[in-house]
Amino acid sequence: MEIVERIDVTGGAIGYRRGGSGPPLVLLSTLAGGWLRQVPVLSRHFDVLTYDMRGFGDSPSDTGHPTNAQHADDLAVLLDRLGVDRAAVVGMSHGGLVAQHFAAKHADRLTGLGLVATFAAPHGPTLLLLRMLNGFLERGDLAGFWEVLKSMLFSAAGAPELARREAALRRAMFDQYDVAALGSIYAQALEHDSRAWLGEVGCPTLVVGGAEDILFPPVLTEELGRLVPGARVELLPAAHVPPVEAPRLFNDLVVDVFGAAR
Repeated sequence: MEIVERIDVTGGAIGYRRGGSGPPLVLLSTLAGGWLRQVPVLSRHFDVLTYDMRGFGDSPSDTGHPTNAQHADDLAVLLDRLGVDRAAVVGMSHGGLVAQHFAAKHADRLTGLGLVATFAAPHGPTLLLLRMLNGFLERGDLAGFWEVLKSMLFSAAGAPELARREAALRRAMFDQYDVAALGSIYAQALEHDSRAWLGEVGCPTLVVGGAEDILFPPVLTEELGRLVPGARVELLPAAHVPPVEAPRLFNDLVVDVFGAAR
């Protein structure tokens, strides 16, 4: 899919990509490139929308980096401009935090909710790791940040691929960020707590985690699933990026859970 339009929103603009046919599906992450292994497959089943959040990539912001609640409002505006009344929204990592805010503020727009490699509230080792990563950012140490982060991205089985493709992965997943951009993500992650509203989610919900995720371990995935009534919880053979490391399993889950919206 190519960027076919950039829409104006309050405080900036959103660059988006859209393609395929079927029920609307939003794949939500900080940068649209995180879904390279999903779009070609899922666009055979869905009308797939991806976009860069405002302040990142192809979506400029005039007001700095928005809060996650503001990112959720940006998505509502984007859907309005595209004439999409309701959609399934699948958010990964930072996108999963934004998707939770979207469920709180725009529940009537959801046909389904997917929460991938994310959490309801950080605690235990996750809280310590997030504080450590944020400490690198507070010191402006991007190199140190990457050295720690990359060790959490892939499972032991996927580590050889990370070693072979580290330069390419860094360009695709990391080099588009600066300290301020990453700081906005991690500072908000430290403060995130959706436990008060997740019990109100009323649409089909899929919660996916990596069985070997060190940063957001299975205990947080399972906790998140318990908070959402009727949620389907799946742990895939992956670390922090299940859609990248286990794309076939992940894509099949999305089709199975959200394809019924057709």
